[in-house]
Amino acid sequence: MRVADFRMLLSRAAAVQSLVDELGFGLKPQANVTSLYDILITDEALREATRQLFIDGHFALAVEEAYKCLNNVVKQKSGFTVDGAKLMNAVFSPEKPRLKINNLKTQSQKDQQQGYMQILAGCMVGIRNPRAHEHRYMDEPFIALEMLVWANHLIRIVKTSKRTRRK
Repeated sequence: MRVADFRMLLSRAAAVQSLVDELGFGLKPQANVTSLYDILITDEALREATRQLFIDGHFALAVEEAYKCLNNVVKQKSGFTVDGAKLMNAVFSPEKPRLKINNLKTQSQKDQQQGYMQILAGCMVGIRNPRAHEHRYMDEPFIALEMLVWANHLIRIVKTSKRTRRK
């Protein structure tokens, strides 16, 4: 292909792309991610903590704030003051839970309690902490949205859990 032919092809492609964008058929990734955020993130505390950061493109900071929000929801509901993984392990321990996500009567229910305890602790260590301690941590928009949706789910689990009388 000659250089002149290649330039003409690029010019035509640019004209087609302009027409697609003008007609509103072009992809607008940020707008799509924001629309998905608005559909999928339903918890008000989480939205308040993360929405503007997410819209402004501060994806890692939005994720960090989401998991700090989750941590604080657990603290508020449990009355415990420890933080992070230590908090999750203490509050959701299947042996003596402060917050029960089910009745803990069957082995499956005990497994679910232990599994969510481990998930919540892991989120503090593997999702929140790297963003809190790593300078210029970067997240891609869709990856950040996945982690925000997961935080939304976990906050719902915490908010629907039952507090025990354990001190």
